[in-house]
Amino acid sequence: MPDTKSGRERKGRNKRRQLESRLASRDAETDFDAEELPEPDAADAEYLADPDGGEFPET
Repeated sequence: MPDTKSGRERKGRNKRRQLESRLASRDAETDFDAEELPEPDAADAEYLADPDGGEFPET
């Protein structure tokens, strides 16, 4: 049975290329007006700032 760590490392080599390809294809599909921005998908939502500008809820 192959070493799982080596297997994970081998599979992980292409992740950057896959991500760059995905982002490039999304950039190519951005034919919209500034007023009708697309909603972020779940993968991107965790990296976006709060739309109100605050990091923490007010008490």
